Amino acid sequence: MDNKVFGTAFISIISIALLLFGVANAGAAAVDHWIFPAKEFGDHTYIGTTNVSKMEVASAMAKVSETAEAWRETAELSVTYQDATANYPLENAEVLLEETAGQAQSGMQNSFIFQLEEATTAAFLAEQFPVAEFSASEVEKITSKLEQALQSGIAQTHVTISDDSLGIDRSAIAEVVFPLQPKSDGAAAIVEAIDEIQIAPGTKFSFLDFISELQLAEVTDGELTEIASAIYTAVLKTNFSVEERSIGTAVPQTVPIGQEAAINRSLGIDLVFTNPNASSFTLNAAFEGNSLAVTLTGFPLVYEYALQTGSKETVKPRLIKQYSAFVSSGKAVEEEGSEGIRIQVLRSIVSEGKELEIETVSTDFYPPVNRVELHPLAVALPESVPAAAGTVTGTAEIPAAGSTAEEAAATEGEQTPVDSSTESSNEDSAGSTSSTAEEDAAEGQDGSTNPDSEDSLEPSEPVYDKGGNLVHP
Repeated sequence: MDNKVFGTAFISIISIALLLFGVANAGAAAVDHWIFPAKEFGDHTYIGTTNVSKMEVASAMAKVSETAEAWRETAELSVTYQDATANYPLENAEVLLEETAGQAQSGMQNSFIFQLEEATTAAFLAEQFPVAEFSASEVEKITSKLEQALQSGIAQTHVTISDDSLGIDRSAIAEVVFPLQPKSDGAAAIVEAIDEIQIAPGTKFSFLDFISELQLAEVTDGELTEIASAIYTAVLKTNFSVEERSIGTAVPQTVPIGQEAAINRSLGIDLVFTNPNASSFTLNAAFEGNSLAVTLTGFPLVYEYALQTGSKETVKPRLIKQYSAFVSSGKAVEEEGSEGIRIQVLRSIVSEGKELEIETVSTDFYPPVNRVELHPLAVALPESVPAAAGTVTGTAEIPAAGSTAEEAAATEGEQTPVDSSTESSNEDSAGSTSSTAEEDAAEGQDGSTNPDSEDSLEPSEPVYDKGGNLVHP
């Protein structure tokens, strides 16, 4: 074969190869652009917080991947179970890019698709909330709930897992037993109605509102106070918040000091508290012999709540002396009186045997009952005796038989009737030595006697003026 033939054949082969290559590329391009065009996001398209508008899928996913890595370094996922909150470890959190791109739609706000490991979730729950036993199915459910919460891709995410859909066992959170006096039919009906009440998440419970809806027999405010006090004491052993609570005017006899919750229907004095948890609680109440048992049941709380009382301070009563014409001698006790009490009520928060916090619930003060004594009235002399010049004159009084000097001093001036109350004081006797206004005016500043005073002395010798004239013969 000569060179010309060889060259022609070679050029033909190269031309055919180039033609085939071009046709193949043109076909692929046609497939990509007309038959199967490449996906590109339209305007106003976001995946999480990342703007992917006018971007092809591959480029968009590359950008989303960079955003996810930056998010992982700063993001926080806080998980709340009942009364405790902890941060979930996000080191193993993975963004599924292909699934995220597949479900993204142009012109919309799209979510990430996250994947968390169930083993990480199980370890986290066991470490942070050991009071609850989470089954494998509950761990799977909680993991899915956390993944859904992360879909927005924001830096701070909060999830509550202890709603009523949580499948863990409920238990008695707080128990109280109060000894009570023999109960009436009305009190028994109220306790029976209270038993098995559901306190929904985030709701308030008003004792007066509750009993107002009942058809009750006769029941006293004292019996209502005993029932409300038992409920109040149980509430203080949880993380419930007390919105309204009052005490009586006297130290209670059947309720421990610091645990009273007084009820007065005529004055609208009520007991109101709130369940701050995301789960409901059940209030149970029942008479057991001569005692009232109250229990709150729900998902276990992470922390323990203990009721404490601070230093107890006694306040002594005052002595009130009254004077009566019906008491001839000695004294009569109208009111014995009693000491008052001031006490501080505290609630401590304990975790694994360690006291984390002490919060003041209230400072209860029961005022003292003053002692009231009746004393006889004092008897005054008929007339005052004229005194010599320069002496203090006044009305002398003789105390009645059996009265002391202090009591006599307290009765100087106007006598106290029976229906007026005064406290004994040293200040009452302090004014008994003061002279009257007329006597002060009659006596000069230098101690000499005023000549115009009726008590002044007549001169014993003649008196002359400066000119030698006789003033008094």
